[in-house]
Amino acid sequence: MGFFVRDCVRCGTQRVVHRVIGESHARRKYPNHHELAGACADCRQISVYEWSAPNSGSLEALAYNGNVAEFHGDRLSQTPVRIATTAMELSEHIPERIAGLFREANECRQMTWYEAAGAMYRKTLDVATKHIYSHDARLKDKEPAQALRVRIKSLGEMKILDGDIVELADVAALDGNDATHDVDPYTKEEAEALEDLTLDLLDRLFVRPAKIAAVKAKQIAAGVRSAT
Repeated sequence: MGFFVRDCVRCGTQRVVHRVIGESHARRKYPNHHELAGACADCRQISVYEWSAPNSGSLEALAYNGNVAEFHGDRLSQTPVRIATTAMELSEHIPERIAGLFREANECRQMTWYEAAGAMYRKTLDVATKHIYSHDARLKDKEPAQALRVRIKSLGEMKILDGDIVELADVAALDGNDATHDVDPYTKEEAEALEDLTLDLLDRLFVRPAKIAAVKAKQIAAGVRSAT
């Protein structure tokens, strides 16, 4: 059985063996155009790569006993065929622009683009805090600070955000700064942790307040709660 060595785009392991478990004579680009399905030796998930077969139509990669990337020259693509990521379902209470930024960050993380994911989670938080300034009546005529962490602190000082939310937002903002500015690579584990923090923050900023408001409105309509 043939194999090749590439970074796994499914789990992030670098320079890992992929066993060829499938081969198709695609012919989409040229007569010898094949696609190979390789299973990562670490996570066992499959990625698809393009391969220029020596003989058109012959499924030789499956039968080859060795590294198909070195089969009579450089025939294997350096990067995998991009397959659509899994769309993440988010609450309808999260504003559309903010939800879109979070989904983009999540897709970057799924594609193992961890530094891009970290930067996008930071932007999600940046836009979310600016959204509060533009939609909260208590902040009418107030301009948000340019620096994200200063803005977060100000929202806490003005009692717009509770202390636990301010702390969570500051932790997420600082980690997002690391992803954007730090020289060292941003890792899979860091991107996953920041995604969890950001999602928790969006839940506290938008989802929970909307659900509480809906329940209160129902109680007012039923006459069991005062409107004031």
